[in-house]
Amino acid sequence: MDTEASFGGLRPLPPETRVWGRLAGGVWGIERIMDCCERRGMRATFFVNSLEALHYGEDHIRAVCATALGRGHDAQLHVHPIWLGGPYRHKALTSYGHAEQRAAIERARDIFVRAAGAEPLAHRAGGLAINADTLRALASLGIRYDASVALGHCDYALGGGAAPANVPRRLGPVVEVPVTTFAQVRLGPWAPRRNLDLNACSLSELLFVVRRAAEDGAAAVSLLMHSFSFLAWDRELSECWPAEAELHKFERFLDAVAAHPGLEVVTFRGLVERLEADPALLDGPDLEPTSGLLRTYRRSWERFGSGWKSKALALGLPLGLAALAAAAIGVVWWLTS
Repeated sequence: MDTEASFGGLRPLPPETRVWGRLAGGVWGIERIMDCCERRGMRATFFVNSLEALHYGEDHIRAVCATALGRGHDAQLHVHPIWLGGPYRHKALTSYGHAEQRAAIERARDIFVRAAGAEPLAHRAGGLAINADTLRALASLGIRYDASVALGHCDYALGGGAAPANVPRRLGPVVEVPVTTFAQVRLGPWAPRRNLDLNACSLSELLFVVRRAAEDGAAAVSLLMHSFSFLAWDRELSECWPAEAELHKFERFLDAVAAHPGLEVVTFRGLVERLEADPALLDGPDLEPTSGLLRTYRRSWERFGSGWKSKALALGLPLGLAALAAAAIGVVWWLTS
């Protein structure tokens, strides 16, 4: 769970809503996520954007870490360098050289250590953007695990011929535990990918990917969420309300995972313990699921109001098929007339 009071650092928004989700009608933030997990005997990992302390104070970060850790969940490091201000005018770590990246991560790590009382095991970059300089910076700071790669999301220039995978792999000086992605359709070399993101995927897609991972023997699957995954916002980001459908989707997803004999939910720290106990897991099979046109089309209707891409697919596919059918009828008529 990326835990942050902003849309990728674009502008500060109240942590009372973006992190804690405290509305007049109830709680819809990280505590509600924890409730859902705990009712099923599960624990989650919260990647905490510690540089927000420069705007909201370290007590804010300390409260987030204390809540997560106190309830048996996991807290790791999330870095949006734009919160530093000054020369850090860009959102992505990859906009900076090695020295600047290292300085930003070090500042974030130091705040995290004071808040959580422990060094972070893992890092996730804001916007899921890393490169070879990021990996070097992490290693030099003693952070041995990264969780930023999402195949197809960025052009990952990792150096040394390193190629990102869809499962945990060693990437030079660190171990990468990627955000799981999947191909929506495959037409020759064209295979648009999608992050395994609660808000961006249908329940059918989520369950297809994790079940496929169990069948293929993948070492791990990583579901991406945010502290505000159960909230919906207006265009001006001035008002929000509960996104109850997203909450219910998450609960149904957890129920299905709990019922599957080949799946188990672990925190990032728990996964690290397994990877270190059995390093052969880093050499296991990759994961290349394709959800298919039907699931993709159904999701476009489920998310019809969420953006132009969903509208374009939902309306464009039947219109395109109708045009093809009309063309085929025209050809048949011409050939037989």
